[in-house]
Amino acid sequence: MVHADFTLALAALCHEARDIDLKIVSNKSSIVAVARNNGVKAAQDMGVDYLLYLDSDMVFPKRTLHRLLAHGQDVVGALYTKRIPPYPLLGSTLEEQPADAPAGLLEMTRIPTGCLLIRMSAFDRLTRPYFRFEYDETSGEVIGEDYAFCDRARRAGFRLWADISLSMEIGHIGQQVHRFPDHFPMSE
Repeated sequence: MVHADFTLALAALCHEARDIDLKIVSNKSSIVAVARNNGVKAAQDMGVDYLLYLDSDMVFPKRTLHRLLAHGQDVVGALYTKRIPPYPLLGSTLEEQPADAPAGLLEMTRIPTGCLLIRMSAFDRLTRPYFRFEYDETSGEVIGEDYAFCDRARRAGFRLWADISLSMEIGHIGQQVHRFPDHFPMSE
């Protein structure tokens, strides 16, 4: 499903990025890891320098691509909240921020992929499939394809960054059912 607000944000981004040789790929799969890997393959086949993941349940400013490219990092993106209460922030920052952190960026141990720019050469140092679900034997939890990618990228020596000011402008489109009694409780 593609949300109308996402489509409008993407149209604005494409218009703003008309100075860039932009190529758009729409990957569909019931398994998000498969869609992300297909995106990498399509980007490799097109010979592009960067891959920008924008999930169809996101809204973002029209300058998102320019802002992320300007950082010159291998992996950089934005943080956003989950779509369900209590709306926790996705991603996790590095405990101690390095002194060499670029202005406006936080170094992350994990960052979600709903708005993430990856330099294509990074995939040369990783093995396929780049995105896959993993299982943590200790905690018994499934690790999402985005966090599993982050873990593997960090082990390969990549630093992951979050643009904090961009993160303040990102929206994660959710769904909530509203009922009459929720807004106008009936007295007993």
